[in-house]
Amino acid sequence: MLRFLLPSIIFILFIIEGTVMQVIAPDRFGSEFIIIPRFAFVVVIVIAIFLGRTTGTIYALFLGLFQDIIYTHVLGVYIFSMALITYLLGFSYKIFQKNLSLLFITTIVGTILLEYLVYGIYSMVNITNLLHENFFYERLLPSLLVNSVFLIIFAYPLRKLLVFLQNKDDIEEKINKRKKDFRWQR
Repeated sequence: MLRFLLPSIIFILFIIEGTVMQVIAPDRFGSEFIIIPRFAFVVVIVIAIFLGRTTGTIYALFLGLFQDIIYTHVLGVYIFSMALITYLLGFSYKIFQKNLSLLFITTIVGTILLEYLVYGIYSMVNITNLLHENFFYERLLPSLLVNSVFLIIFAYPLRKLLVFLQNKDDIEEKINKRKKDFRWQR
């Protein structure tokens, strides 16, 4: 049952990004600000920091695939961007687990990198002609604020859950090793 917990959390957050957040988006009320929630990606980065870059990259590949299929008309941009950033930030596997502020900073840097990488790729292939100043003030800063608030609220419970899952996996690994050792002794 716990095996499906993380994919379910990521899927629910992905659904919330596209449904609930669109109802309260400021651009619906005439504002020039655009909020892009990246809640599922924030969770994937935290997973990469706690469970390793391989696990995080696999989650990022699937999340990027869903993002590309549902929200964009160019396949591969989010798959590549999310997987690359998650893989690179996953190198901080053991270093940033213990400090919540370093986890927060790493995750925010990851969301900034994702926004800039997607913006850069779209600018390169002439999908967007948005000026950098407009991108920065109207899209990046409001999105960064919303994702930071989400992370502040959910970082501690998510960290506790991932530590629990990590300890559970360590215990199962030790039990399996003992079973294997016992078989060899017979």
